[in-house]
Amino acid sequence: MPTRREFLAATAALTSPPGIDPTLRLWDEKPAADWNAAHPIGNGRFGAMIFGGVGEELLQLNEDTLTSSAPGVDDLPLDVTPEFDRVLAMLRARQFAEASDVMTQKWTGRSWPCYQPLGDLKLAFGHGANSGIYLRALHLDEAVARVFYRSASVEYRRECFASFPHRVIVVRLTAGQSGKLSFRASLSSPHPTAQTSRFGPNEIRMKGQGPGLVIRRTLEWIEQRKEQWKYPEIFRADGSRKPNAKTVYYGDEIGGRGLFFQTGLMVHSTDGKVTTEGGALSVKNAAEAVLILAAATSYQNPDPGGQVSRELAAAVKTPYRTLLAEHTADHRKLMGRVSISLGSSFGQAMETTPVRIRDFQNGKDPQLAGLYFQYARYLMIAGSRPGTQPLNLQGIWNSHVIPPWASGYTTNINTEMNYWPVEVGNLSECAEPLLRMVMECAEQGRVTAAKMYHRRGWVLHHNTTLWRGTQPVDNNAMPAFWPMGGAWLCQNVWEHYRFTGDREFLAKAFPALKGAAEFLSDWLVDDGSGRLVTAAGNSPENIFLYTDASGKKRESGICMGPTMDVAICRDLFRNTIEAAKILGVDGALQKELQGKLAKLLPYRVGKRGQLQEWPEDFAERDPEHRHVSHLYGLHPGNDLHPRTTPELCQAARRTLEIRGDGGTGWSRAWKINFWARLLDGDHAYTLLKNLFVPATAREGGVLPNLFCSCPPFQIDGNFGGAAGIAEMLLQSHRGELHLLPALPSAWPAGEVKGLRARGGFEVALAWAGGKLVNCEIKAQSAGECRLRYRDKTLTLKMKPGGVLQPKELLA
Repeated sequence: MPTRREFLAATAALTSPPGIDPTLRLWDEKPAADWNAAHPIGNGRFGAMIFGGVGEELLQLNEDTLTSSAPGVDDLPLDVTPEFDRVLAMLRARQFAEASDVMTQKWTGRSWPCYQPLGDLKLAFGHGANSGIYLRALHLDEAVARVFYRSASVEYRRECFASFPHRVIVVRLTAGQSGKLSFRASLSSPHPTAQTSRFGPNEIRMKGQGPGLVIRRTLEWIEQRKEQWKYPEIFRADGSRKPNAKTVYYGDEIGGRGLFFQTGLMVHSTDGKVTTEGGALSVKNAAEAVLILAAATSYQNPDPGGQVSRELAAAVKTPYRTLLAEHTADHRKLMGRVSISLGSSFGQAMETTPVRIRDFQNGKDPQLAGLYFQYARYLMIAGSRPGTQPLNLQGIWNSHVIPPWASGYTTNINTEMNYWPVEVGNLSECAEPLLRMVMECAEQGRVTAAKMYHRRGWVLHHNTTLWRGTQPVDNNAMPAFWPMGGAWLCQNVWEHYRFTGDREFLAKAFPALKGAAEFLSDWLVDDGSGRLVTAAGNSPENIFLYTDASGKKRESGICMGPTMDVAICRDLFRNTIEAAKILGVDGALQKELQGKLAKLLPYRVGKRGQLQEWPEDFAERDPEHRHVSHLYGLHPGNDLHPRTTPELCQAARRTLEIRGDGGTGWSRAWKINFWARLLDGDHAYTLLKNLFVPATAREGGVLPNLFCSCPPFQIDGNFGGAAGIAEMLLQSHRGELHLLPALPSAWPAGEVKGLRARGGFEVALAWAGGKLVNCEIKAQSAGECRLRYRDKTLTLKMKPGGVLQPKELLA
């Protein structure tokens, strides 16, 4: 009798056609029990979660622009100036809670719009349950999801992919015997406005309108806070509810507001009989059928139905094999740039993904980290392409009308984290949606800076959406009042330039850098001792304890100059000065920012030996809080480094020890990066193992489909974890390429090819016995390349397109 592993290896070919790497896949032996086990596909704009059911297949669909609300309708007449002096005086007098109350009442906005599901494609099959083997897999190297099973001795197969070249989702179904494939296909949506009807002899079309208003809060919550004035759609001027008050409104209920959408399903080809009736499409007595899905909304699009028709017409004229080949070639052009091996692969890859998650905890499967890194790259390609929207908290995959945290762009860590691995992971093109969003937010942010603050430049607070709102959202001042979001996003902009050296891009992006720096320059105040700090803010989402003037124990999240605020100012000012020098512009601004840089409040070390989170050495209400915002200067910034600031790095280490090795999924991912920057590979690996702990309803970790859970699912942890893996192998933020800077003992041998480094370099590394044994550097342009490995350094003279293998650094 074959062993289980031999059996699985023998059956791997059933979902891994010739030429497909069976180790670069997620797979399972049963259909997805729920959304968190389904496999994601996407073309940046149009995505699906594939469940792999036998009696009924489900593809849960998303289109990346379908969002509630409309431009500008969520803005309120906010103005900080009438209360600014009062709030500042309170903060100076250590009346933190009182200042926070005023800011909550006067300086916060309303609930932000929610990213929406599009609907579901269901395929109901005429055969019975599976008998014998069942396999479903997501192949990362070609971006195809496959299902294989037997029912009544007939083999059934499915292939699903989302084509970027053709802008459609393609589903191919086959039966091993002629005439044995029969199914009914239907489209539905959680939106009650949706209707599906026949649209031709082989097509059905679903049309609807998304919600015009979605409120994440309960009406009681709004009333208790006396914030009815923020929602005139729901409440009268006296605060009472209008008739039929609720939290989700459609169409005429909200004055016609809401994006329109259409989804078309067409039979591309089949040898069976096709009928359409009752808003459903049926195929009977076939051996093969190919379905095409297209979708569009009315976002910046006056004719979504016409777009759907054009995309379906183009795809249906293209043979299936061509659709698949062109999709695969497009995907591999990006995916194939990087390979990574961190240990045994083939044997463990024959185990299902849930088993591999278990084995990773037992030390049996170090290569799962390599798969996780590649999965993040796959998700980046699937969810963020030039011309699409950026990845939100759930990427592009969401099934809820009121999703967790609105499926928005949370800019006090999460949106930035989504794109941490995009440059080092050699997917620079996929950053375009984020970089474009920053520039779009800068436009709206100038209005907010002028009207709400009466200051130069532009501002974005801790959330934005499809509509690029830049005001604070609802809730208390902590966390909603945080005017640092645009400044932090500018670091992603600067990093894109550092990796690519694209001066044309830098010139285009410079107004965003400049405007963010101007706003923060105007937002700084003297702390009373000659140091500059931000006037008011919070250390994202954390609360400190203090004693007020009367001796009473109090708590608050608002103060002047939290450490992260000042670190972001320092980072942005330096980057803006450097950008201005490169472009030869804005000498006056360079001088202004340089002068203020010298006066910024420096880092401080507290009585526990930790890096202080606030100007005073406050204790935290939650010492193990998920955010570690005051270590921004360690990562993603570059203020702190063990060689140049050893005392501050020791304080950062102590901070991490106090915070602990737990937290939400994305928090553990960030800590991998922190420990890697501290050059402690084994502790970084501890956090990686903790990131891979199976998630529960109350604890973060990894889900069965390798999605990261906060909980619930948030995709930022996938990208933060991948960035941390890269930081363990290669760092380039200090003007040199540091090779294997935080290699853990769990990876004694391995190889990585294709990682990108700042300065326009591409790096390949191999190591054995924990020592570097091969290194190859490719240069994008001419110049010097400084390398570091352990205590050795080397400077190379590189030619454009040149490749060097510096043997001097090898063990």
